[in-house]
Amino acid sequence: MAQYLSPISSGLGDLIVSLPAIQALIKTGEPTYLVMRSPYQYGLSDRIEGLAGSVREVDFNEENLANGDRHFNLRAHPLQSDYVWGSIEFEEKYPGYKINDVLRGICSDYGIAADFDNLAPFTSKRRPDCAGKTVFIPGSAGIVKCWPASHWLELAERLEKQGHDVIVVGQTNNSPTVKQLAEQGLELVDTPTLADALDVLSSAALAIGVDTGLMHLAVTQGIPTVGLFRYNTMFVRPYPHFRWLSAPLCPEECLNREYGDVPNKTITFDLWKENALSYWLTWTCAADEQSQHCMSSITPDMVQETLSEIATRKSIT
Repeated sequence: MAQYLSPISSGLGDLIVSLPAIQALIKTGEPTYLVMRSPYQYGLSDRIEGLAGSVREVDFNEENLANGDRHFNLRAHPLQSDYVWGSIEFEEKYPGYKINDVLRGICSDYGIAADFDNLAPFTSKRRPDCAGKTVFIPGSAGIVKCWPASHWLELAERLEKQGHDVIVVGQTNNSPTVKQLAEQGLELVDTPTLADALDVLSSAALAIGVDTGLMHLAVTQGIPTVGLFRYNTMFVRPYPHFRWLSAPLCPEECLNREYGDVPNKTITFDLWKENALSYWLTWTCAADEQSQHCMSSITPDMVQETLSEIATRKSIT
């Protein structure tokens, strides 16, 4: 009997927060396969210990499964398919719920004995050149999640005065913020593959990132991390080595853009096509200037103070 798991949604972060469910299936001893929902989730399959393999969702047909095989589609559960997380309707139905609460409910209903309290990291390779470094993770597919480049530069200056050795992880061709930081002289570590980024993050001492996949990867790897969130903190995960800051509620114009679609109704994805857009790429902040964006209200001073709270914590890996 083989087991197949489709994580929630289509992003890298969605795969990472779903990892305990995959690991729980692997522990049953049955061959377990990851169904990769989009290109954002490609590149970590061989870093999940015990995984039998992976398949792209566009190549996966549940009707072709052998007798006794099972497909666990986390996206299809009503906790996701019936609501847009963070919406008024969701908050009224499930007040205070965060991503781990949702996943616990889904896994419980599917009979998956996932442990969301004790993280088990991806396998990684140590990068001596990144040991002891403080990593900035400024890029995201959703520009509305990003923190201003000027804030990152000010934070880097503050931290370097304290003795931090700051490096940046990201792709200049995919993130204007990453490009700006590299052009301003911050050290950009070359990470051509997702596995390379995993190794860099796993070797670092500290991480600071916006609400994006690589930030969640640092958390899963046990690295003391500060996360920078929009008003919606749905993806906050309450671990001892993690702290977070959040921006104020977005103005109504932005909220109307955000909730004008129903991405929760999308059970399957076809993001493998060239130039295909994800939900986060379909809308931007209504503010004309980056300095007016809600994320700008999180100041470098606030981040520096929060980072100091966890700077002495050791990795759990």
